[in-house]
Amino acid sequence: MSVEVLIRVFSDHVYPALLVLFFFGFTIFIHELGHFLAAKRRGMKIERFSIGFGPKIFGWTKNGIEYRVSWIPFGGYVALPQMSPMEAIEGKGEGAAADLPPATPVSKIIVAFAGPVMNILLAILFSCAVWWVGLPTPINPSVVGWVEPGSNEETLDIRRADRILQINGAPVKTWMDVHRAVALSLDPSVHVVFERDGKQFSHDLETKISPVLGVKTINIYPEGRPLAASLEPNSAAAAAGVRAGDRFLAVEDVPVSSVKELMDLIDKQTGKPTTLKVLRDGQMVSLVAVPVFDPVKKRGRIGVVLDENVDYELVRPGPTPVKQFTDVLRMITDTFYALSHAKETGVGPGSLSGPVGIMGGWWLEIKNGGIMRGMWFAVLLNINLALLNLLPLPILDGGHILFALIEGVRRRPLNTRFVQALSTGFAILLISFMLYVTVFDFKRFFGFRFQSSEKPSPTNDVAPSTQP
Repeated sequence: MSVEVLIRVFSDHVYPALLVLFFFGFTIFIHELGHFLAAKRRGMKIERFSIGFGPKIFGWTKNGIEYRVSWIPFGGYVALPQMSPMEAIEGKGEGAAADLPPATPVSKIIVAFAGPVMNILLAILFSCAVWWVGLPTPINPSVVGWVEPGSNEETLDIRRADRILQINGAPVKTWMDVHRAVALSLDPSVHVVFERDGKQFSHDLETKISPVLGVKTINIYPEGRPLAASLEPNSAAAAAGVRAGDRFLAVEDVPVSSVKELMDLIDKQTGKPTTLKVLRDGQMVSLVAVPVFDPVKKRGRIGVVLDENVDYELVRPGPTPVKQFTDVLRMITDTFYALSHAKETGVGPGSLSGPVGIMGGWWLEIKNGGIMRGMWFAVLLNINLALLNLLPLPILDGGHILFALIEGVRRRPLNTRFVQALSTGFAILLISFMLYVTVFDFKRFFGFRFQSSEKPSPTNDVAPSTQP
């Protein structure tokens, strides 16, 4: 493997992955640090500070407190025996909680609340950095890049370069806006206003629910340059001289502007010498490949793992902290809205992301837009983590707060066995749900390829497993 390939692998894959691990671990660390510092301040017994759950990978003990990193990277915890018992998640402690002086409800509330507060403070810090340094923003205007031949959209005379102005009366400027408006629509069709040569026209376009993404899409595609992410060994593309990083410009002099379009053009050339024009290091290169029929994919292919190249521009100053927080809250509201209208939107629990999906999306943000996109994503995650933990459910911080409030009203602690049984039950439910959404995360990441860093592609047959 050449030095050039090693550098590309490191910059495109390893470096983003290392940053994701750092951001994710730091986010969990800050959350648990809040609990830890508040518990020390309130004089509570601390048995363990863990990043991750389950058996430990490594750790050490200092001043009677065990510090560890554990195998299951779904979060972390601070083991506080004077809080509600959490043996289902934290394991058994060394001593009996009954032998310790009881913590007051106020102390329990402060300790539970401290974790989310630290995440909000970290989100403020990151959002200020994004505002000051600037945010790389995808250049992805709501311009039609390709219309499927023979489709209803082609019959309606929708063409390449038409600009989408509105979806159901809501103005849109980027394809992210388009995806969001379509996904949240409650009707089987959307009213789309286009502009061509300064004149506006509109059509009602049917929507379809992607079986992979679980959200509604329309059958038109954005502009973009398909990118050769990697090549299959001994493939037609490798024999033709295609290299990783090449941008596909044309097939047999037919310009291409989307992965789907490139795949269709390659398929039509099965078994024929085909001229490919690619952009490499700022120069156009012409290559000749012979697509080979793949009996598994049931189409002609040249053996390239594709990605959609999206250009970014640095916008300085970046969005203000208030704008970033507002955008995150809008995303959360949109998610609950879509889930509450699951029958119309097609959005269900399987559409949500678990740790794998979150870290995969984070990796794509950093890969495509650099460290500032990663920091912007960290703002989103920290706000979500803070709000999620404040839900009044056992094993979450909000559950601890609820138990403490009930204890304060009753003026005596809740039954320990009851709280432990309830916490164990919710722990099982939470872990089961995490595993459930993780299955869909793997399906999304290994069954298709993202179209851009901001939104998964609405195309059903994209990949890494989808290759021309």
